[in-house]
Amino acid sequence: MTALQSPALLGGEPITKSADWPGWPPRLSGLNEALAKVVEQDRWGVHSDVVKEFEEQFSAYHDAQYGLAMANGTLALSAILKALGIGPGDEVILPAYTFLTTATAVMDVGAKPVFADISPRTFNLDPSEAEKLVNNRTKAIIPVHVGGNPADMSSFNGIAARHNLHIIEDAAQAHGAGYGGQKVGSLGKASFFSFQSSKNLTAGEGGIVLTNDQELYEQLHPIYNCGRALNGAWHQHISPGMNYRLSAFQAAVLLFQMKHLEEWAQLRESNGLYLEKLLNAIPGISCARREPETERNAYHLFIFTYDEEKFNGLSKAGFIKALQAEGLLATDGYQPLYLLPFMDYSGPPLPATESVCRQGVWLRQSQLLAGRGMMDKIAVAFRRIQKFSRQLAGLAAD
Repeated sequence: MTALQSPALLGGEPITKSADWPGWPPRLSGLNEALAKVVEQDRWGVHSDVVKEFEEQFSAYHDAQYGLAMANGTLALSAILKALGIGPGDEVILPAYTFLTTATAVMDVGAKPVFADISPRTFNLDPSEAEKLVNNRTKAIIPVHVGGNPADMSSFNGIAARHNLHIIEDAAQAHGAGYGGQKVGSLGKASFFSFQSSKNLTAGEGGIVLTNDQELYEQLHPIYNCGRALNGAWHQHISPGMNYRLSAFQAAVLLFQMKHLEEWAQLRESNGLYLEKLLNAIPGISCARREPETERNAYHLFIFTYDEEKFNGLSKAGFIKALQAEGLLATDGYQPLYLLPFMDYSGPPLPATESVCRQGVWLRQSQLLAGRGMMDKIAVAFRRIQKFSRQLAGLAAD
């Protein structure tokens, strides 16, 4: 099988099959036994030792002193915003190239999401563009480590120091990513991660807040635990908090995966760097770049931009369809959040955001857990599609 053969959409044999790729969520031997141990315990939720152990392991792995496991990443961000006293009349700067709930969590606490443009190089929030939008209503900036690629945290922390702002890391996709000698999640005032089904560590749903600030950690407790203070009595409610807690069953699934997280992170990094070299050599394909201080990309998403002019006018939709026919797990990416009908946005267009949304394509993280030879096959599929792109474009036109 070579790149000279016809692509699958034109009758050729697919480069791969879906069964060739590692499944996700992972099916791990011993997980059922770990869950059975929770069933045999008295505490399936609050005060569970399993939840506490997971919080301790995950926070320590990410160089943070404190962790609070929550029902999902969206609520984790809402809890941080509430604990920081951010609410009506306040503004929070964030990228429009991110998942919806980065913005809606801000809206949920009554604050206003303010969208800044991204870097066309890294696809992350551009610090200089964010700083232009700081005013006396700005209370925080949320740099998103998009796809697991660390944002320019040194610059954001400099902005925070100049303007007395909070930096909240959206690390929902960045499990195990490294930057400047530390893991992401420990680089701002607080951070949050997601454990939704597609994430690099998953329990189907779930999230966690990390921080190195003890005062903030204590302020988070009543927000996520029904108004109870840290170490307070069961019926001692000091504020009108909510129940954002994670169950012991979810914690057991996550804790069991922790023993594999570093191994998976190293494999994704190795394969991701290798695949970037292969694909960046193909005209019309540009992979997301890294900040100089980045030490590891978590590669929750392998993100690149696609230039249809280098593929004889084959549309991005047609290109993705051709990749899928070759057995690759390829999808379209985000659309600019400020264009959604319920967003009250009156600012100018964000050109880098709109360009990446127009050209961006994603490969799923589980593909980077395959053998090195499978990375070569991905590149062969790209080259095959490019070689026959004129015919594929004609096929789409028909």
